Amino acid sequence: MKSRLHTLMAIAALLLTQLATAQMPMQPQPFAADMQVSSTRGGDLTRNMTGKMYLGAGHMRMDVQGGPRGGVVMITDFKTQTSDLLMPEQHMYMEFKAGTSAGPAAGMVPNVKTYRDPGNPCAGEQGMTCKNLGVEEVNGRTCDHWQITDKNGKVSNVWIDQKIHFPIKAVSEDSSMTLSNIKEGEPSASLFQIPAGFTKMDLGNMMQMGRPQQQ
Repeated sequence: MKSRLHTLMAIAALLLTQLATAQMPMQPQPFAADMQVSSTRGGDLTRNMTGKMYLGAGHMRMDVQGGPRGGVVMITDFKTQTSDLLMPEQHMYMEFKAGTSAGPAAGMVPNVKTYRDPGNPCAGEQGMTCKNLGVEEVNGRTCDHWQITDKNGKVSNVWIDQKIHFPIKAVSEDSSMTLSNIKEGEPSASLFQIPAGFTKMDLGNMMQMGRPQQQ
């Protein structure tokens, strides 16, 4: 009797563990990839940019070539919810709140969104609706194709890789982004650090300087 009870308890514990795991949102997995971007953000002129994307444990980095200011690097820290925009040619960088790339970084880097639950991009997002359009191949990788409508009625399409749980293709009315040559695995930690010798720009002072003086 005790043996049977222990067996039932073990099975129950296993089922509970599997249920808890199934209920946990899938987390994006680390990778490095080539990136192709087309954007009209920040102006009417279409800009075609290429670069690299790196996703690590708690960080994301985008190296973009062909932008309006030449090459730039965006490093985002998910824990602190901050982003650093690096300008390697000037050895300078700006820091601002993550998710506000429409400000100082408008048109300079793609607006890449990570989802709280890649299995349901609308989870936790107010006013958004998602429609699963099925499974499709993108650059030889299996993806879930989602059509997303935001609270303002703006429609975009994203293809979320089933293995790394990250959008490897995204198309909206003013931009498109595609990842290729994906290499799975944790990138070097040094990629998510600001290089020595870079000077931090005071974004507040720059904005003040750009405003007309009051008479």
